[in-house]
Amino acid sequence: MKKICIIVLSFILVGCSQNISEESIVAVNSQNSYKNIELYNIYKNDKYILKKYEPEEKCYLGVFTEQTDGDFIEEYKDFTKTNPSLYMYSQRLDDSYPLSWVLNCYSNLKTPFITILPPKDEKNIFNKMLIKNVAKDFGSLQIPMFISIYPANNYFADKRQEYIKFLQDAKTYFEMYAPNVAIAWSIDKDFSYQLKDFYPGDSYVDWVGLDIYEDINENNKLDIMFKELDFFYKTYSTKKPIFLNVAISHFGSTSYNYNIDEKIKEINRYFNRIPSKYKRIKMVNYINYDTFKTDKINKQNYLVTDNKKILEAYTKALNNENFLDTVIFADNKREIIQEYKLNILAYKIDNKFFVDKSYFDLNKIQLNDLYLKDSININGKDYYKIENILKENNMKMNIDEENKKILLLK
Repeated sequence: MKKICIIVLSFILVGCSQNISEESIVAVNSQNSYKNIELYNIYKNDKYILKKYEPEEKCYLGVFTEQTDGDFIEEYKDFTKTNPSLYMYSQRLDDSYPLSWVLNCYSNLKTPFITILPPKDEKNIFNKMLIKNVAKDFGSLQIPMFISIYPANNYFADKRQEYIKFLQDAKTYFEMYAPNVAIAWSIDKDFSYQLKDFYPGDSYVDWVGLDIYEDINENNKLDIMFKELDFFYKTYSTKKPIFLNVAISHFGSTSYNYNIDEKIKEINRYFNRIPSKYKRIKMVNYINYDTFKTDKINKQNYLVTDNKKILEAYTKALNNENFLDTVIFADNKREIIQEYKLNILAYKIDNKFFVDKSYFDLNKIQLNDLYLKDSININGKDYYKIENILKENNMKMNIDEENKKILLLK
């Protein structure tokens, strides 16, 4: 049995809208003088059709663990006191089907999440026959699973058109030979603003995700991800369930110092605050790996299992009611009402809320000229009272002060 080891990590590591920082809301400059100015995100409820294996509520947990043979699932559960719903594995396009590993997951009622990476032969990267054979292999037992084919990163920067065509062909083969598979597409967070250059299209993926590696830099600080998630979320939250593949370092070769406390803060952010704030994130996978064993440069320790303090924080973060122990095996296509984050911000100024009327123009919401006169000017732009606009259109809003959030209601 081939171990995951370095494959997925070494491969991924090779490799506009207005946003609010996840952790803080900052005041803005205004040509007028106001006592208090804060920024709020705006959300709304709308119809949505669930995708393959997508839960209506809550979030899946996944883990990549170095051990891939023996009773690794029970051992991981016992050691970490956690109960992930998915286990991750990685193989190259020309590797054989990991039958024993898949059956181990299946017998433990856990769902496989397998990443397919290019073969070692770089002249054979986009081989149709190989991906067709992979689809046949993964459909042979009809076991529900997630397959991620070629996570997007710098490796494909000069092969983008071939890359997209290959993923589109792959989806066709999997639909034909492996309808049990949900196709997951992800992109390195450093390329998140170029996602349209790599995205194969809504018809060719079931789930979309971000690959997030937060490394310790030379100043012994984590490379923390903020704006990339917000941009990615706004792009896909109305169309697809979103997943995160997360690895957080607490020791790196650039500084050779530990930063335990900052890693613990990030664990809590990814497994507590982010899923509660971004409701369309339906899966969070942790990459539990130490690249000091394999990498020659920029070595990072992402493990949550080699430090007692980190492990305790990880265990506590994962044991909450927001996470599911098992995957819901439904092809779905059920219509539900979901909450979406809009690409527009509101200003709270002296306890009153103001918004740029462009959103209401785009959504053809009626505006009263009298209400439009009740405005303020911020940085040369006019903003209008939300309550006036909503009143004119028989709408309401709920305000979440803790999360700086406004939910529009019809």
